[in-house]
Amino acid sequence: MKLKSVIFFTFVFSISVNVFGQKAEPAKPANGKPETAKTAQTAKLPTVKEVLDKYVAALGGRAANERIKTRTMKGTFELAPMGIKGALESFSAAPDKVYSKTNLQGIGEIVEAFDGKTAWGVNPMQGSRDKSGEELLQTKLAGNFYREVNLDKLYPKMEVKGVEKVGDKEAYVVFGTPEGLAPETFYFDKQSGLLLRSEGILVSPEGKMPTQSFYEDYREVDGVKLPHKVRIITPQFEIITNITEIKHNAVIEDSKFAKPKE
Repeated sequence: MKLKSVIFFTFVFSISVNVFGQKAEPAKPANGKPETAKTAQTAKLPTVKEVLDKYVAALGGRAANERIKTRTMKGTFELAPMGIKGALESFSAAPDKVYSKTNLQGIGEIVEAFDGKTAWGVNPMQGSRDKSGEELLQTKLAGNFYREVNLDKLYPKMEVKGVEKVGDKEAYVVFGTPEGLAPETFYFDKQSGLLLRSEGILVSPEGKMPTQSFYEDYREVDGVKLPHKVRIITPQFEIITNITEIKHNAVIEDSKFAKPKE
């Protein structure tokens, strides 16, 4: 993969720890072994509502999540096996504003943002650019501040397809189709209700890339649970993101998300 593509996917993934991808054929991790295996179906599957209700409850409940209006995060990441490391900082505000700044060793500062209408970015390889088409739709979907408690509204078509293993845990497999985009696949822990994995295709100017995302190290912050470690696996590399700080309800000016004037 060209360095330009590697950089692009790195800063897209660093926008937040909760990026979901479009449905795709599962990618394989670096060791070539699949991370999940199908299990026997011995009991009746729950409804979509039952799975999503348990997920919302596991996150702390709808009320606790909706009390949060802004979120700031700091963290680190590593691009394996290339050894590229960096630091990230993100700001998000309800209902749909996101700003992410990433510093890559030896490359420089990369910014990605969505102000509710325009999705824009600035990086050393591509300069300044706006997003459009499917890429804009995907950014808008990922930028929805209350996405996790409103999956039923954002994905008009959802279906529980079965049960699979994610590591040593059994998970309900749910397909969801958002407006204007391909279906996505989610894996919810049967016991805790939390999202363990999603898989899909990331849309970019370089093309479409299949991904698997694994959500780990859930911790409670201000009454809501958030993953503090995210592993994103593609056919070429793996990105490991660790969130070191999360703060809620700080004042974030709208100017933070606005595209700079040229």
